[in-house]
Amino acid sequence: MLLASVLLTIFACFAACALPMSEALSVLPRELQDTMLLFTNWSQVKIKLGLEDVTSGSPSDARMELASRCTQELAVATAFGIANMDTHADMWGWDASDLDWEAQLIGSELPPIYVLKLRDDFDFSPVAAGFTERGFVQSDSHGALLFSHSMDPSQSWLRTTELSILNTAYVAGERLMVLSSSPVAVQQCLAAWAGDIESLDEDPFEAAAVEHLGAVDSAIALGGLGECIRFTPNPLLDLIGAMPTSERINDLMISLQQRELLVPYRVFAVGYEDVNGERAGTIVFEYDSSELALLDMPARLLLAEEGTSTRYDAPIAEACFTVQSCQVLDRAIVLSVYPVANQPIRLFRMVLYFDAVFASCST
Repeated sequence: MLLASVLLTIFACFAACALPMSEALSVLPRELQDTMLLFTNWSQVKIKLGLEDVTSGSPSDARMELASRCTQELAVATAFGIANMDTHADMWGWDASDLDWEAQLIGSELPPIYVLKLRDDFDFSPVAAGFTERGFVQSDSHGALLFSHSMDPSQSWLRTTELSILNTAYVAGERLMVLSSSPVAVQQCLAAWAGDIESLDEDPFEAAAVEHLGAVDSAIALGGLGECIRFTPNPLLDLIGAMPTSERINDLMISLQQRELLVPYRVFAVGYEDVNGERAGTIVFEYDSSELALLDMPARLLLAEEGTSTRYDAPIAEACFTVQSCQVLDRAIVLSVYPVANQPIRLFRMVLYFDAVFASCST
């Protein structure tokens, strides 16, 4: 009996300590190719800002403070409806302040997919009533409620939120909302959640990247062998340093030519966590083997420390981040970094603008 009690306690701890980003993976289909996953841990962000009690039922100025500070003081990779934060709750019965976490999946095959985890005490019934009033068709799919509406530009409410509202599923037991302008995308997510098709948490590289990122406030993960090409617009050496000396060029050439350079990776992920006002970033490259990670680490570290931001025409160390440590964990290169000026948005911009030479491939 004692052993059984201990085991139950351990299992309960594992469930409670599960990373929210890992939970998001279980609702997204694995079969999509070359994806960008964006994630925001809203409950964690609100605590860091001292706004943990703010919900859609709070005064407008409190909700607008959250919208402002989460983007100006911190950084959120995805924020459903935040451009309409002042009216979204009145129109739809909820807004970002009601979320525990949020994930968005972008790929070439389908429109964006959102997965939103609502807070524990959220009442979904007013949301469902609002869908009915606007003429959404209600149905059941994989144990979830599904609200669907055709694209109708004449509807004024369509301009008060994201287009993904057109197909909204609600999984009551999990307090999950799945939204996309594509009904096919929502059905694929529900099938993944139900176990009828493989979910993204069954991709060993995506799952490992999330584990290596840890308990981030927000993150972006690019999945696919071809993603590294996006970061290689020019010959590799053209992107190293701004007007380096001839001696520095020779040193870099020797260092780079001593090894086979920049092997394609499976996942490139960037995230950060606010720790007492200091923003600590994590950069992850997942490979097919630890040997490839060990082979690639010196060149990627060199470029991270010596490379140039093409967007800012300045060294990465002055425009994006400084490297604190670099190591190989399992099959991954993991860099611990500090964003310049304590601004984590700089970490996301280098991904969104494809401005990260250290994430490129050899050509």
